[in-house]
Amino acid sequence: MKSRLTLLVVLLAGFAFGQINQVDSQGRKQGKWEKTYEGSAVYQYRGQFKDDKPVGKFIFYYESSKVKAVIKHNEVEKGRSLAFFYHENGEVMSAGIYRNMKKDSIWVNFTPGGKLSTKEEFKNDKLNGVTLVYFVSEDIASPNPVVATRKIYKNGILDGDYYEYFVNGKTKMRGKYVNNKQHGPWEEFHLNGNRAITYRYNNGKKHGYQIAYDEGGKRLGEVFYYNGHLIEGERLKALLKDLEAKGINPYTMTTK
Repeated sequence: MKSRLTLLVVLLAGFAFGQINQVDSQGRKQGKWEKTYEGSAVYQYRGQFKDDKPVGKFIFYYESSKVKAVIKHNEVEKGRSLAFFYHENGEVMSAGIYRNMKKDSIWVNFTPGGKLSTKEEFKNDKLNGVTLVYFVSEDIASPNPVVATRKIYKNGILDGDYYEYFVNGKTKMRGKYVNNKQHGPWEEFHLNGNRAITYRYNNGKKHGYQIAYDEGGKRLGEVFYYNGHLIEGERLKALLKDLEAKGINPYTMTTK
């Protein structure tokens, strides 16, 4: 009787083990899947598949056995998954949505101390829309997130208005990106709100006058760039004369 019981336990254990990490006749993952770290009993992940696609809740682990990520696959809205990633101390690292295993919509990211660090928009796994970067210093007294940088992406590249801010919310720098390159007029500001520097870009290269101001608004000086090169002395005189002949304003680099 004892031998039969032992055999039954062995058979049941083998049956249970046999239901894990299975593929069907077409080689598709089916049912419960688990994986451990090499040479360890600690799980790397646990979850379920149906016809080679993840379903339900997947849990990923650090080698310390602490939860690294939880991804919940929506069985009603096919292809949509809600993801939470964690720092090893248990604080949320990032959270957002996957569509067909690609990042989509708004994702938020946090520091190990729980402070919001960035908010990003995605489409088809590429940054697409507004990205906000926040000040995360513990010295910041505000209980609410304070934006440090605001930028716009289109299909994974910078394209649109760009802003940097002081911690008091005033603008520190502003300009524009076109096809991942700085373009057109840019400005930097003093903490009191007055302009500090003005300059222009053409396809990612400084182009035109760069003018500096003190905190009171007094003009301190200027230098001239042409397609990224600093132009001085006699070369500058000749270039300005040529621009004037062509009807181009050297301060705006547009026709008068």
